[in-house]
Amino acid sequence: MPPGHPPYQGGLVTCEQLASTPAFHGCEPGAQTATVAASFGDAVDGEVNWPQQWPTSTVPAAQVDKLPVLGVLVGTNGSRAAVEQVRTLLENTYPGRLYAPWTLAEFRDQQQSRVSAYQRLANAVMLVSLMVAGCSLAVGVAGGLSERKRPFSLLRLTGVQLRMLRRTVLLESALPLLVVSAVAIGMGFLAADLFLEAQVGYSVEAPSASYYVLVVAGLVASLGVIGSTLPLLKRITGPEAARND
Repeated sequence: MPPGHPPYQGGLVTCEQLASTPAFHGCEPGAQTATVAASFGDAVDGEVNWPQQWPTSTVPAAQVDKLPVLGVLVGTNGSRAAVEQVRTLLENTYPGRLYAPWTLAEFRDQQQSRVSAYQRLANAVMLVSLMVAGCSLAVGVAGGLSERKRPFSLLRLTGVQLRMLRRTVLLESALPLLVVSAVAIGMGFLAADLFLEAQVGYSVEAPSASYYVLVVAGLVASLGVIGSTLPLLKRITGPEAARND
């Protein structure tokens, strides 16, 4: 970059070069050079749209030709033969490159595959976390029942029905699970949104139906684990547990 010019993000291209391939659109009126992303693929919004007009650069067109090549973008008719011919030409012209030439469709597929892998990992972590939370609560419930078996036995002797005790235990165990899960999900979305906005400029979108299915399945499984401890209440709250030693 010549001294005296402001720094730029990405690369530079002359408007004459852009005009040679109308599919890539062009510059603003009167501009000689434009600023583009460091990788042309990064400028694609994930669909099929290029920017209608690339941002104007203050670098003269004569100096752009003296700068090192950052990337090469070639327009084809989309046929397999044309793509492979261009790929071979680029590999022979620029040997030893870090990445092999790729098409925008391949770039999008790679990005989507990476995002899908992250989604599967997040779903697995979320499901396992809910199961661990349910098991932890089950251990806590069992320990609490053992500690309170005499008070519960006295309550049963005074006429409190067993289903009322089970409902009480289930409520005091399930309510914290649901509250903590809601807070954790909200904090997770907030942290993900802040990270994506700061690092890659993306915003969090509404999750797919599979996310809600996993959340509900995890909560149901956790509640089922907690419910499996309730039969213990009948066995440890008999009349013998109410006797004074």
